[in-house]
Amino acid sequence: MVATSSPLAVEAALWALAEGGTAMDAALASDAVLGVVQPMSTGVGGDLFCLVDDGRQVAGFNGSGAAPRALTLDACRQPGVWNDRSPLCVTVPGAVDGWTQLEERFGRLGLERTTAPARQLAAQGFPLGVAAAATWRAEDKRTRAESSLPRKPSAGQRVTNADLSATLDEIAAGGRDAHYEGAWAKAAVAACEAAGGVLGLNDLASHRGEWVEPIRTDYRGHTVVELPSNGQGAAVLAALNELEREALGPVRMPETVARTMSAVRHGMEMAYEHVADPRFADIPPFWEARDTVYTAVVADDMCVSLISSVFMAFGSGIWAGGTFLQNRGYGFSLDAGHPNAVQGGKRPFHTIIPGLVRRHGRTETVLGVVGGPMQPQGQVQVLTHLVDHGLDPQAALDEPRAFWLGGDMLATEPGFADHVDDALRQAGFDVVADPVGSHWFGVGQVIRLHDDGWLEGGSDPRHDGIAVGELHR
Repeated sequence: MVATSSPLAVEAALWALAEGGTAMDAALASDAVLGVVQPMSTGVGGDLFCLVDDGRQVAGFNGSGAAPRALTLDACRQPGVWNDRSPLCVTVPGAVDGWTQLEERFGRLGLERTTAPARQLAAQGFPLGVAAAATWRAEDKRTRAESSLPRKPSAGQRVTNADLSATLDEIAAGGRDAHYEGAWAKAAVAACEAAGGVLGLNDLASHRGEWVEPIRTDYRGHTVVELPSNGQGAAVLAALNELEREALGPVRMPETVARTMSAVRHGMEMAYEHVADPRFADIPPFWEARDTVYTAVVADDMCVSLISSVFMAFGSGIWAGGTFLQNRGYGFSLDAGHPNAVQGGKRPFHTIIPGLVRRHGRTETVLGVVGGPMQPQGQVQVLTHLVDHGLDPQAALDEPRAFWLGGDMLATEPGFADHVDDALRQAGFDVVADPVGSHWFGVGQVIRLHDDGWLEGGSDPRHDGIAVGELHR
């Protein structure tokens, strides 16, 4: 079974499985397609994180890139320089290195084959999804004139990307080295320098993602698995530890929502205080205290939870080789005393967090919710719907969500019970009166593995995706 935010990506994943590939081959084929059909969200100019259960152990991969070595805090603190479209926010894109390392360890097909559907769609064109088109049009101002993509495409419009097709062809033929040391690398550095950035060829050539030990907590008889810093997965575990003190009430009810979002807020605040690159700072295990596009694939004995992203819509807006360079450096702090302060060669605070839920020694649920700071918030809400309220994957994703915006500010989707806003205000939140667009509340995918081998999936109605399964023959 495959669940992700584009039917074309699902189709690519199922094709990879039919070709004899593993769940990892399927996830990589899906991710490559998502970079073509949803360039506002992901691509070879972004990062990648992954959790893999191969039936023997759970492995974690941190595919986030570091800031250029030439980047300094002083440069970022100059008046008018620091914003989410600044070229100084460009960090090394880790996605293609991630594809390579994940394929080598868990795949069978190789990148030449897993990128084939994406290369075909980029060269011959694809129909733009409804939700993707809406985000594209709304965020078009974030792109730069150098991009060859259409400015405000409509849903269903055929879009081609010859530049990206050429970039993917280079990856298929020459692998990660061709990407990080070849034509795309030179184009990325030139585009960044032209915009005023400091990304260098050595920054790209020396990048390597790393295998990491996942972090865990127990929640009502389940083990929830996340990736450690520099990602914000610990915020999920901290919130769940707080919620486990007592049973949650019925779904959508005022007290339930208020308790959930109070725990979410506390987990997020601790993450913002402590999460940083562990190579540069000591990260206290605050999640142990009891007080971004996403693909889920399950096939044979392997479960894959994979997220890739260029961070904000269209990343930095800087265009190179058919993709946008990410603006992940905007996750740094400008406070020199903060563990996440800007520093060359350092990875910033990262938002993308794949997730797994295990029980009785095996993975029971593969899930993720994209959406920047909404990711841990969405995961906690979806997890409580699955575990506490007994909802099936699709119903859990269909439920309305709340979004903590920072400080005391919080937004809610329509559909909660009466007086939810009153309960949230009593819990210390200032509920915004103006509606927030549905894409702000995250986009999730869930696959549940039943004891008898039956797979049950769901895909978030807030995007264009689907969950599709095939009978194992």
